[in-house]
Amino acid sequence: MPNPEPARSYKVLVVEDEGLIAHDIAGRLEALGHEVVGIAATAEEAIAQAAQAEIILMDIRIDGARDGVDAALEIRKLYGLPVIFLTAHADRATLERAKQAGPFGYIVKPLGPASLQTGIEMAIAKHQVERLLEQREAWLRAVLASVADAVVVTTPGGRIRLLNHAGERLTGWTEAEAADEPVHKIVRLAEGGDEGFDPVPLALLRDAPFDLGRRCRLHARDGRELEVEGSAAPVRVAGETLGAVLTFRDASAAHWEERQLQQSQRLEAAARLAAGAAAEYTHLIGVIRARSERLIDQFAGYSSALSTLEEIHNAAAAADRITRRLALLGSRQATHPETFSLNGLLRRLSRVIESAAADGTQIGMRLSPRAGQIRADVAQTEAAVMNLVTHACKTLADSPAHPPQLQIETSPADLPGGEYVSLTLTYSAAEPDIDRLFDPESPSEAGIALAMVHAAVAECGGYLSARPGPNGGSRIEMLIPRARTQGLLPEPVPHRIPTVLFVDPHDLVRLDLHNYFEAAGYNLIEAADSDEAIALGEMREGDLDLVIADASMAPRILEALRRANPALQALRIVDTEPGPQEIRRPFTRQTLLEKVSAMMSARMASAVE
Repeated sequence: MPNPEPARSYKVLVVEDEGLIAHDIAGRLEALGHEVVGIAATAEEAIAQAAQAEIILMDIRIDGARDGVDAALEIRKLYGLPVIFLTAHADRATLERAKQAGPFGYIVKPLGPASLQTGIEMAIAKHQVERLLEQREAWLRAVLASVADAVVVTTPGGRIRLLNHAGERLTGWTEAEAADEPVHKIVRLAEGGDEGFDPVPLALLRDAPFDLGRRCRLHARDGRELEVEGSAAPVRVAGETLGAVLTFRDASAAHWEERQLQQSQRLEAAARLAAGAAAEYTHLIGVIRARSERLIDQFAGYSSALSTLEEIHNAAAAADRITRRLALLGSRQATHPETFSLNGLLRRLSRVIESAAADGTQIGMRLSPRAGQIRADVAQTEAAVMNLVTHACKTLADSPAHPPQLQIETSPADLPGGEYVSLTLTYSAAEPDIDRLFDPESPSEAGIALAMVHAAVAECGGYLSARPGPNGGSRIEMLIPRARTQGLLPEPVPHRIPTVLFVDPHDLVRLDLHNYFEAAGYNLIEAADSDEAIALGEMREGDLDLVIADASMAPRILEALRRANPALQALRIVDTEPGPQEIRRPFTRQTLLEKVSAMMSARMASAVE
C-alpha cells in the first residue's frame, strides 16, 4: 500500500493575546510541519507582520482598540490572505460578527491537531478557488471591456448588472448610471413600428437566443439613431435562470454599404436593359415616323385617313421620346464638374423649393457653415436636388401626415473613403417600399427621376441612400465628395463662423461672391431683393450677423429681421462718399471682404469688452 502524500507546509502568522496559548498553537503548527513566521497580540502587530505569511490564525478577541475582525478585514484588503478565526466563544452574535471579514475557517478552542490541520488545508483550498474565480472574473471583465460589440448583462427581472465600454459608447450611458436600471430604459430599441422593443423578456420566455431583426434601431441618449444587429440569450445554471445577456453592434455602415451595392446592381441591370430596349426600338420607331410622314403627305386630301395617320405619327413621336429617356438612363452623361457651395445652391433654390410644396407644408433649412464646397456638375446637382424635393413633396401630399414637414440639412461627413458633404432630406411621410425608392418605375420622366438622381450622384463619386426616418417618416441622404480649396484669403473672426446676408439682383455676382466668401470661411446667404432676403432670414435657424444691401433696402430688411437677431448689423452699398458702415460702388470682392472682416472684428472686440 503506497504511503500517503505528506501534507504541504505553510507560513502561518498566529494572532493571540494570551502568551501561553499563542506558544502552544505555534508548537502544534511546527509539529505539523508548518513554519510560524510570527506571533502578534494586537491588530496593529498582525497587520504589520501579515505580509510574511500565507495564512493567518486569528483570535477574534485580542488586546487593543481593534479586535480580530477589524484586523482580518484590513489584512484581506491589503494582502488578500486567508484568515481562520480562533475563539472560545461560539455564540450566534460572535459568528455574525466574524462573517463580516469573510473568514476561510472557524476553529473553536481548545485546538486539536486534526482540526487545526484540516482547517488550514480547507482554508488554503478555499482561498485558491477564490483567487481563481477572481482571476477569471478579471479576465472576463477585460474581455468584455475590449470587445467591439456592446454587452449588457441583466437580472431575471430585466435590470442591468453590467454594461461594457462598447455599450456605454453606443447607448450614451455609463455603467454606473445604468446599474440596476431597466434594460429598456438604457437600451432603447425599435423594430418596425414598435418603439419600445425589448428582446430580453422574449429570450427568457423562449429559453433560447433571440436574434434582433435587420430593421432594429437603437435610439442613443444623445439623439443618435443607429441600425444595430445582435441577439439576447438567457443565462441558466442547474435549471435556475440567472438573467440574460444582450449583445449588439452598430451595423449602420454595413447596412448602408449593402444597400448601396444592391441599389447600384439593380440600377446597372435596369440601365443595361433600358439601353438594350432603346437601341432595339429606336430604329423601328424611326421607320414608323418616316413612313407615317410620307403617308401624311400623300393622303393630305383625305381627311379620314389623314387623322388616323396623324395619330400614328404622334404615337411614334411619343414612343421616340420614351426610348430617348431609356437610352439616357443607360448611358453616361457628359459632366462639367465645378467647385461650388452646396449651401449656396440650396439658398438660390429656396423659393423654388417653397413653390414645389403644397400649402401648409412646413419647410426648414439647417445649412451647416462647416459643410464646405463640393466638386460636381452644377446643373446635374441642381436637378438632383429638385427631383428629390419634388418627390418628397409629392409623397407628403399623398400622406395623411399633418402638418406635413420637410427638413433640409447639410453637414460635413467624414467616411473611411474620404471627406463628403451630406445633404439630408427628412420628411414626415412614409415611403411604401423605401428599399427600392431609386429603382426606375416607368419610362416616364417621373418614373426615372430618382434613378437619374442616383446615376448623377454616382457619376461624381458620391452616394445616395434612403431609410425610414423618425416618427414614421422618411430620410434621404446624398453624399457628394468635398472639394479642397486653397488660397491666401483673409481669415474671418475666429470662434463662431459669421453669417452674412448679401442682397444683389445679379445672379452671377451673387454666385461669385458666395464662393469667394465661403472659401474665406464665412457663411454667405444671397438674395435677389429685399423680399427674398427677409424670407431667407426668417427661414434660417441660427444667428445672422450682417446684411449687405443697397442703402435703399437695408432699413426694411433690418426692421424685419432684428426681431429674431437683435445684434444684426448692416453694411450699406452707396453711390456717394461712404460712412463707417457703408461701402461705395463699384467695389472689388477683396475690398468687400476686408470691410466685412473689419466690421466682424470690431463687433467681436466690443462683445468681449
